[in-house]
Amino acid sequence: MNALDVTMHRPAVAGTSHGIARRAMDIILAAAAGMALAPLMLLIAVALFVEGGWPVLFAQTRLGAGAKPFRMYKFRKFKTTADPFGLALTMNDDSRMTRLGRFLAATKLDELPQLWNVFTGDMA
Repeated sequence: MNALDVTMHRPAVAGTSHGIARRAMDIILAAAAGMALAPLMLLIAVALFVEGGWPVLFAQTRLGAGAKPFRMYKFRKFKTTADPFGLALTMNDDSRMTRLGRFLAATKLDELPQLWNVFTGDMA
């Protein structure tokens, strides 16, 4: 057996420069997307307010890297009168959802506020 017959594969370890570059890319892309999508997000916020009043955002505590808790934001999909301690999962025919909320969920537009979480470093 010669040296070419046996090779060791080690997983690539992300170095400090890789982490810095990745974080810089997250900031740049989240800021650019946030600015480009700001008119759409404003339109969604106004439509949610007209449909059901305040709040237009939904916040939930999630665990991030290193099990560090952070506040994750989404556009509200449920009626403001919905039980905050109701079902944890959203079903397709969930009666708590508004018409606009169904559209936002189907198109994933309810997740646009998470750009803020990416910008602040809570999500990547």
